[in-house]
Amino acid sequence: MSRLARRRALVTGATGGLGRAVALAFSREGARLAVLGQDQERLASLRAELGEQVSTFQVDVGGWDEVERAVGAAARALGGLDTVVNAAAVDTSWRPVGELPVDEWDRAIAVNLSGTFYVCRAALPHLEEGGAIVNFTSVAGVRAWAEDAAYNASKAGVELLTRTIAVEYGPRGVRANCIAPGVIDAGMTDLVVDAGEREALVAKHPLGRLGLAEEVAEAVVWLASDGSSFTTGATLTVDGGFLA
Repeated sequence: MSRLARRRALVTGATGGLGRAVALAFSREGARLAVLGQDQERLASLRAELGEQVSTFQVDVGGWDEVERAVGAAARALGGLDTVVNAAAVDTSWRPVGELPVDEWDRAIAVNLSGTFYVCRAALPHLEEGGAIVNFTSVAGVRAWAEDAAYNASKAGVELLTRTIAVEYGPRGVRANCIAPGVIDAGMTDLVVDAGEREALVAKHPLGRLGLAEEVAEAVVWLASDGSSFTTGATLTVDGGFLA
């Protein structure tokens, strides 16, 4: 039996590499989907691949009003929500803290941290017993990457936000966990590493390679499924041993 059969799932960041992989994996596992993303063309492509039953919403999660409207519309389209995955994220230009443009800091915090809060805030009234939230943090939320302060800080914040939700909503039967990818061959990685850096990063992984988006998505499926029914307030690291 499909692990997410009959679950009504909302996935943000669905036009990025990891969010798209999660949406595809959820669809294969039987979930009914509403997906949020900023790129209209990619949303249309995802809907064409998954079918007309998928609801798509072009949303910038860095704004509360947009998120509140979109999450409400998604819940109405699906007849409620059982699962929420927050995969939307942005990075900044890599510079030391003393040189990082303030607007880049503000944007990273707005999307990565506030955006995760906004989606959870809007979705929690729709989640009942058995509901699950999976928020994307990162190994960068555990081990600081030089010249990436805003991303590091935002992802560390997501982890503590998620633990707080787990404590507050566990008594209601709602679980909240984090997925912490390492260096994954998807989306943002290509923007921040060149060939030489890539080789050096591979060498830092005991498994001798970078991760795949599909491997991260598989872990998200588990956190969203009944297979992880006694897991909440946890962070599942998918990093090929990078933090080991």
